[in-house]
Amino acid sequence: MYHLSKFCNIIFELRKERGWTQGVLAEKLNITPQSISKWECGIGYPDVTLFPLIAELFGVDIGVLFGQVKEANGNMNSKNEKKYVFEPLHHVELLIGNECDIMVTRREAEKAHLDIIGDNTFMEYLGIENADGVLKVSVKNPTGSDTKWIPYDRGNYSKRNMITLYTGKEECDLYAINYLDLNVYESELDDNTNMWIYTKESLPMSIEI
Repeated sequence: MYHLSKFCNIIFELRKERGWTQGVLAEKLNITPQSISKWECGIGYPDVTLFPLIAELFGVDIGVLFGQVKEANGNMNSKNEKKYVFEPLHHVELLIGNECDIMVTRREAEKAHLDIIGDNTFMEYLGIENADGVLKVSVKNPTGSDTKWIPYDRGNYSKRNMITLYTGKEECDLYAINYLDLNVYESELDDNTNMWIYTKESLPMSIEI
């Protein structure tokens, strides 16, 4: 699981790597330097619609902004990452049969963006279908069971599997279906952004995300 509380350090380090001042970064994002200062002090976070732009500016996967570790070359292993760009979506179905974190933001935009990061087996058993603004994401159970989740070999991948979706439409029907015995914890980050954590572990009622 990643923590937004890490963002203050992450954005500071990425900015310093580029040699940018807070003013330079603010200008590139068309916001005030005071906003950057608040992010780096941990007393505020960007609007969720800015995350793709921030990731693009720094040349990193969006997961890096949420605590994913960069590989030595600065990019995530392609086997552990998939990116999609669609026309704006009006209907999304998520069928969940494996442990993962999901964040969906419903905002107006020219394009919809889907970023997925996970272990090799998680990626192999992932199904993506998009037709006429209807997106179906199937996170299949690698053990084949229709009722029970069983641990599997994740190789040397220890981070949480993550799905991040920006629908491109505020009016988007969203359905998340847990078809196994996974525990699901849902949080509403703001009026348009929802977060789900699917896990076999029992988590405390108060979850930091």
